[in-house]
Amino acid sequence: MRRPRPTASPSERRPPPIGMLVVAAVAATVWALLRLAPASWIDGAWVHGVLPVLTNAARPVLASVPGSLTGATLAVVLVWVVVAAARRGAAGRWALLLAVAAVAGASFEASWAVGYRRTPLEARLALPAGAPTATDLAAATDRLIAIATEAAPADPASVDRGAPWPTPSWTSAAACVAAADAVVSERRTPLALADTVRRLPAGTMLSGGFAGFVGPWWREPHLDGGLPPAAARATALHELAHAAGWAREAETDALGVLAGLRCDDPELRFAAAVHALGLLRAERARVAPDAARDPRLATLPEAVERAAAAARDAAAAYARPVVRRAAGATYDAYLRAQGVDAGLADYGRAGVLVAAALARCERTADALVCPTPRP
Repeated sequence: MRRPRPTASPSERRPPPIGMLVVAAVAATVWALLRLAPASWIDGAWVHGVLPVLTNAARPVLASVPGSLTGATLAVVLVWVVVAAARRGAAGRWALLLAVAAVAGASFEASWAVGYRRTPLEARLALPAGAPTATDLAAATDRLIAIATEAAPADPASVDRGAPWPTPSWTSAAACVAAADAVVSERRTPLALADTVRRLPAGTMLSGGFAGFVGPWWREPHLDGGLPPAAARATALHELAHAAGWAREAETDALGVLAGLRCDDPELRFAAAVHALGLLRAERARVAPDAARDPRLATLPEAVERAAAAARDAAAAYARPVVRRAAGATYDAYLRAQGVDAGLADYGRAGVLVAAALARCERTADALVCPTPRP
């Protein structure tokens, strides 16, 4: 005997909410248009129009919230998804989930992902195409050693792993990155970057092979609490460059270094120089295999060696191979989806950009403002 089919209740037969479908359609349209926007539009409307408004709006909010606003935003989105999934009626549930996805995607694109398609840093600085020569790398190394030596702390132990981070706010780092971005982006007024840098529990990022991240909607910098002081400052410069609207990792890393090298704060100059020396050491080893025997790299100041060793020790102490493989594969796929064909390998271009920028200018500490560019 055939059993009677259950009859749907009126709530289950309810048509999808028209309002939710309209919201989803509008958000999806905005998302698609942003994905198709040319670099000229991004450089104009987004870099000089939308981005300063977003930055000015986020600054007081970030300063007033004691915890991670990025985490709170993600929690709200998660609650929204759970509520949508629990909604009675299949049509209404799917309409609400579609609206959540479309709004989240469009807002993510407008606040962050569009930065992947702005004019590249090397084009903004008119850097020569191709890898730097061994001569340029050697000259850049000399200049970075000079900066690191001049800015090295009197107490080398202050850069060791476990030494305290700077107790004041990150005002100097934010101001230096904003000033560097203003030069590169040709802004009349630097961005009002928030000097709020969140400290995560030790190992949160280092376990996956990363040191920090910026939340997309608020562009809020986060640093792993296990970083030693110099590495924390260098990572803060990197993440603040992300907050200034630079998305590609190599460009962000290079801009953070160049911002730190021209900063009045000696601790930031030192951190940027140490990080840049590591970038150039890797690049010199690739371009000139005998770079490891360079006597200049064997006689670095004690503080430089201790800072570099502290960064390596921290990375090794918190590394979790399984987490690192999973995080690396996920982020590599994400970068490729954003148009970064090299994926994680894009990080490797940072040394090339820093060397090219230093080789382009005559001044020791400022590779952005070049009154006498080298031919």
